[in-house]
Amino acid sequence: MGTLLYLSSEDIAGLDLKPRAAREAIARAFRLHAEGRAHVQPKLTVQVGPGHFFQSLCAAMPDPPFAATKWVGVAAANSARGLPNVNGLIVVSDFTTGVPVAVLDGTSLTVLRTAAMSALAASYLARPDSSTIGFIGCGAQAYGHLASLRDVLPGLRTVVCNSRGRSSAEKLAVYARESGLGAKVVDSSDEVLACDVVVSTVPAQPGLEPFLDASLLRPGCFVAAVDLGRPWHGEGLRSLDILATDDHGQAADPSNRAKLRYPGPFDADLASLVARTAPGRTDEKQRAMFLFPGFALGDLAIAAEVIAEAGRTGCGLRLPL
Repeated sequence: MGTLLYLSSEDIAGLDLKPRAAREAIARAFRLHAEGRAHVQPKLTVQVGPGHFFQSLCAAMPDPPFAATKWVGVAAANSARGLPNVNGLIVVSDFTTGVPVAVLDGTSLTVLRTAAMSALAASYLARPDSSTIGFIGCGAQAYGHLASLRDVLPGLRTVVCNSRGRSSAEKLAVYARESGLGAKVVDSSDEVLACDVVVSTVPAQPGLEPFLDASLLRPGCFVAAVDLGRPWHGEGLRSLDILATDDHGQAADPSNRAKLRYPGPFDADLASLVARTAPGRTDEKQRAMFLFPGFALGDLAIAAEVIAEAGRTGCGLRLPL
């Protein structure tokens, strides 16, 4: 049966997967999906309480020939415990034989996959000349998105940071400056909405009330709502010109639809964008939002890319099966 590859969060970080490689891996997977060659089920959720749930996401594809499941635990109270709010593992099997191939840290891989999915959406929905990017929420996803969106939108020059905890916003601003960008911390989230690109990554928390007004977004703005849109006033989202999601089928699934601040219908998903059956942005003044719950095919695509890179470099721990 051979061995099982284990990759920790440190291993995955050490591979230094480039944003372009991650984005292209996502694009290839969604082209397969558009052709009907990928196999994906909507995520299954076990709800425990407000901001506290477990999820299972499953997908399979013939090229690269892998299948995967991601097991995720979400606990909003983890911030007070000094732990990440989202924790998970990914198990990968051979597509043909079903033999387990690898176990990967799901938390760090989720950051890579989510940022790559947002960047792929931005390549179709954001203005190429975007120069300012704003973050509402400055945790791990903000760092991943800054790298991925900067790669696809090289004109980005200024970062605006806003977070419930000012210290996390200040840390992101320092990181941005060290990366050669201008950056500032703002106390009002409304200031972020004046940017060309907006990324909202507000974690689930008991009692959270929407506080973001889509009508304040500037013409031509692109929004990546990584947080299911939970901080946005839902009634205002349909005023946007383009609303896209990761997958039409998953967004329409009743359990996932109930979590999204805007339940649909959506104008496009990633498969229709990469297959060019949805037009994407057609006017420089259009305001677009990518609102998505996370799709297992993205996890599988990035896991396959990480496994390939680990094979090239000899990274990771081999465990007997």
